[in-house]
Amino acid sequence: MKLGLVLVLLLSSLQAFAQLTNAAPRTVMVQLFEWPWTAVASECETVLGPQGYAAVQVSPPQEHVRLGQNNWWERYQPVSYKLESRSGTEAEFRDMIKRCRASGVDVYVDVILNHMAARHENGVGFAGTRYEKYSHPGLYSAADFHNCGRYNDNEIRNYKDRFEVQFCELVGLADLRTESEIVRDKLGAYMNQLLDMGAMGFRIDAAKHIPAEDIAAILSRLNRSVYIISETLIGGGEPVQYQEYTGFGDVNYFIYTYDLGNALYDGQLAQLPQIMSGYLDSKSVVVFSENHDIQRLAGARIPSYQKNPELHFLSQVFLLTWPYGYPQVFSGYSFQDYNEGPRVDAQGYTTGLFDARGGCQAPWSCEHRLAGMAELVQFHNATDGAFVATRVWRGTNSQLAFSRSRLGFAALNADASALVARIPTDLADGVYCNLLDPSYDRLSRRCTQKVLVQNGQVHAQIAPRSAMILLHNVRGSK
Repeated sequence: MKLGLVLVLLLSSLQAFAQLTNAAPRTVMVQLFEWPWTAVASECETVLGPQGYAAVQVSPPQEHVRLGQNNWWERYQPVSYKLESRSGTEAEFRDMIKRCRASGVDVYVDVILNHMAARHENGVGFAGTRYEKYSHPGLYSAADFHNCGRYNDNEIRNYKDRFEVQFCELVGLADLRTESEIVRDKLGAYMNQLLDMGAMGFRIDAAKHIPAEDIAAILSRLNRSVYIISETLIGGGEPVQYQEYTGFGDVNYFIYTYDLGNALYDGQLAQLPQIMSGYLDSKSVVVFSENHDIQRLAGARIPSYQKNPELHFLSQVFLLTWPYGYPQVFSGYSFQDYNEGPRVDAQGYTTGLFDARGGCQAPWSCEHRLAGMAELVQFHNATDGAFVATRVWRGTNSQLAFSRSRLGFAALNADASALVARIPTDLADGVYCNLLDPSYDRLSRRCTQKVLVQNGQVHAQIAPRSAMILLHNVRGSK
């Protein structure tokens, strides 16, 4: 009996190991913008982990300014490296990382290495730290900041001048002397503190405003290897280039975001593959349809959920089906004013995210929970083994379809008319479920809308401004 029990336990362990090693990879991250740490932890356990997300990018955790207006950009004005912010306490931050990691979700921390706070005399930070623009007692003094000597106020005016971009002040923010060994040591120590808590990656805010060699020197002080994303919002004709930052990590690739938005607004979705032919190597970029910065730009043609839900849906389908880059889903809140931050309580902590049933309540929009998002993440994970688009098909300028070799198929119809066509595919013949149809149940893998693949062609019927995704292992019964 003992031997039989041992064999049963061994067989169970081997089956569990086989399931683990054969599980689909996690290949999508999400930015939970301005979420409190307790809510992030809960989301990792109940949504992100079970749905197969690889990582969550969280807002900057360091102490920031507190001006009384609760502007979103206050989070990006550091006062100290105490882990006390409107997202919560250090203890809550530690617990969040622990719980997310236990759920299979890595935590990427948004860190600010370029600057400290702007012009605030006799300022007091969120945790009570007193400071002035060039004086952070026990941390930095005037000698630790750049004085570029331009325009009497040291602010950047000419973004085609590398010196101004990297040594003058971004909108009046006190620019750290990142070439200084003292500054590098302090920034490295802050990042090591986060690594010791279990952080697995960093998004470096305003990275293009820091010489790449300075960032490399700061990263050389870290105790272990870590995933790096550099924020590189680079306009045409600027001297700073994306490639300067790919030697130590990936870059936020804003060109993709603008091209995707323009293609959808202009009815040119089918032209995207050709437009993307000159892009950076897929292995070096993080791609997204929006983030907290560009969704607020008045003239930007960004397919955000708040501005255009239909185009937002199609942007997510393209983001998570076309094989390019490391996709980042954005999840934030609705706002009426550019400066508007999240809701906070009397103590200044972010609040009001979930209702009594655990659902998201206004103004939180929780885009990553919208219909079809879980299935799109499932598709991206399941087709990672065929990271190539095959059998690319174009109908009108607003209709695009492609296979992911024999693993999957996606078709997007951004037209105002229905798409009815037989489209070539590499999927095996059979009957499949459209994962984006409302009848599809992800847990039971059951659907009422069946899609026939016959003689290497998908018999597609897709409503206006809608889409279809098929996976090789999600079949519908005949």
